[in-house]
Amino acid sequence: MKGEMKMRSLNIAFLFTLLITSISIFVEGEEIKSLTLSKNPKTISVGEGPDALFLTPNEDILYVANVEDTFISVIDTKQDKVIKKIDVVDYPWGFTRLGNTNLVAVSGWDKGIDIIDFTTHQVTHNKRYKFNLGGITSTKDGKYIFVVAPNNNKIFRIDANSLDIIDEYDSGDGPDGIGISKDDKKIYTANTKDGTISIINLDDKSSKVIKTGGKPELIHANHDRSKLFISNFNNNIVHILETENGKIIKEISGLDGPEEAFLSKSEATLYIVNFNNSKVYTYDANTFEKLVNEYIVGRKPIGIVSALNDTKLYVSNYGDNSVTVIKTNE
Repeated sequence: MKGEMKMRSLNIAFLFTLLITSISIFVEGEEIKSLTLSKNPKTISVGEGPDALFLTPNEDILYVANVEDTFISVIDTKQDKVIKKIDVVDYPWGFTRLGNTNLVAVSGWDKGIDIIDFTTHQVTHNKRYKFNLGGITSTKDGKYIFVVAPNNNKIFRIDANSLDIIDEYDSGDGPDGIGISKDDKKIYTANTKDGTISIINLDDKSSKVIKTGGKPELIHANHDRSKLFISNFNNNIVHILETENGKIIKEISGLDGPEEAFLSKSEATLYIVNFNNSKVYTYDANTFEKLVNEYIVGRKPIGIVSALNDTKLYVSNYGDNSVTVIKTNE
């Protein structure tokens, strides 16, 4: 299960900095940067092993995939509290919204996909398979779902209505995250066991491999899917890949066990979650230069989303079964 892959050492320095609101660092008397840290942020208790997050289009509701549990936690972002649980396939893993519909697909490690209507929080249909399932994405029109089978080194193409498997593609070893190109013609997998990124043409199944080394894990796209942000946990890097040419155009280093790299709604800021030191780093999303703000969150954080017109951040903390709420305008 995912928990076995996530048992990593934790830097506990955050315990000594929870009360700090700002720090200035000096080298030989010269100030080099200023850090702004969240002071005692609100936390919301959820299920075991919270991981992926899904924010509804109106930003009123946040879904939390509890990857060591059997349900999704539903959070009201106005009240910042859990208002409901949705029973789905055991060990829910990832989310993808189906086009412009009110449906979101949820993959589960326990061999299933559930489709949820996020206006009613009801499962509309589901299906179980023979394979453990992980990362998930979909075409822009929401007609097709792509999901990885990490133990089989496969990606399955699934009809979103019937949930039947209609095609399959080979990936590298141990695929985790998955992305799709702007034109829906290529898919990308982060392969944790052989340190590669696979780029697969959907038309003819030809593929290209980028050797990164380390442990590439999670993939998030910008709004038009022209760029993918791919975390590399062991190399402490986020790779930024252009989907048009299939090339890595930039790498952000100096991280500490990076997990999700996620853009603000405005696409002005890139947030990167650091699993090992329980911090979120911020970057200018155009220049990729590091910004002064850092946020301290819970233990072993993984997922992040920016909500309510970028005034709040929600961070899933795998290590203490909680979600941290950060007000970015304070």
